[in-house]
Amino acid sequence: MNMKKIFSSGLALSTALVLLAACSSTSTNTGSSGSSQAATGETAGTAMQTDGGSSETVSITLMQSKTEIQEDLQTVVDDYNALNTGVNVTLLGTSGDNFSTVLQSNFAADPASAPTIFTISGPGAEKFNDYMAALDDTKASTLLADNMKALFSDADGKVNGLPMGVEGYGFIYNVDMFKQAGIDAASLTDMDQFVAALDTLSKVDGVTAPIGFAKENYFVFVHFFNWGTALDDSYSSDLADVAAGSKTLADIPSVKAWADALDQIAPYTNKGQVSYDEQVAGFSAGQYAMIHQGVWAQQVLDDNEVDFDYDFLMYPLEGNSKMPVGASTAYRVNNKATEAQQTAAKQFLDWLITSEDGQNYSADLLNLIPPYEGIKAPTGKLTETVAKYAADGQTLDWTFNTDYPSGIDVDGAAAMQDYFNGKTDGEGLLQQLTEAWGRVSE
Repeated sequence: MNMKKIFSSGLALSTALVLLAACSSTSTNTGSSGSSQAATGETAGTAMQTDGGSSETVSITLMQSKTEIQEDLQTVVDDYNALNTGVNVTLLGTSGDNFSTVLQSNFAADPASAPTIFTISGPGAEKFNDYMAALDDTKASTLLADNMKALFSDADGKVNGLPMGVEGYGFIYNVDMFKQAGIDAASLTDMDQFVAALDTLSKVDGVTAPIGFAKENYFVFVHFFNWGTALDDSYSSDLADVAAGSKTLADIPSVKAWADALDQIAPYTNKGQVSYDEQVAGFSAGQYAMIHQGVWAQQVLDDNEVDFDYDFLMYPLEGNSKMPVGASTAYRVNNKATEAQQTAAKQFLDWLITSEDGQNYSADLLNLIPPYEGIKAPTGKLTETVAKYAADGQTLDWTFNTDYPSGIDVDGAAAMQDYFNGKTDGEGLLQQLTEAWGRVSE
């Protein structure tokens, strides 16, 4: 399908505001690389002054965790540097699953030399609290709703993070393939119907597995396991009990249902043995009828120029029809950097988030849905669908951003690979995850 930009500017703004409202109302507290757009005089534009009064270029570094935007973000940085004589921004390499570990090593070695701007949120973010500068003096922070500010503020109520975007996920499915197979996606309202559809899809020519999972920690475990925890009305207290050892994950009905459902669908999956890029490429080539992914895949699907229609399908676990929607990672500024570097970092982030050119980059090139009032939203089929679920109030919490212990992504992904390799079943998987939950919570 040729993805056309069909939103008017007014609808794009409505999308941003709708997603902001949806993300702020949770019950608990977390392309085309050759395209270059001109960054006009909205950058800082002048050399910064040192205490001695002389002008010199301030060098800052940026390290972020979203590997799928790294190449395009380099385009943004290059254009910013070309038209800004006062600051030189260097985009450091990203490392996917090892991002937090690499970032922690940087700060342990020399906090002042660690990245000036870094992204972190969710499990493990507390390890970097002492390095996060207050961002209340940025224009971007004033565009966050109060509830959103609370999610990215320190114990004193000072904003210490500027969320990169709002995202939603589910199963991205091949609409054309479903129709050709005689499957009505809207009718898949329970697990029996879902599994029956998988069986039908497994017989379609060219399909190697009806469902494709990616092997990265967040994809194979964190996002997928969230279906089980988010459907628990008391997930915060229940997961705290698991961490304390007074309850097992199997004691939580929705999590037990998640494991039982996994036993049903596992034979129809690729067993999570491929990378994110390989997963999306396989879907684009018709090898998978659906992939478990999020709105961030829009950019890659556009690049792949897929020739079929696609959309989101929700996982009908326990009759669920809602989409997990939440704020993704957040930009942070290193408070151990020099004052000049911190100022330059804040100027860059304000430009990227609030300026006309920065908004164009963020929406059209990076495909980031803004959790800020009055900021341009991207276009695309998946973005439309996320906006609709948010507008209808059909959302689930990202429980992993608030209630998963640091390190569970690694141990959880390892447990999932044991499961897919036939070393255990759903019951054994929950036992393994319960043990890991308690271990990393100590």
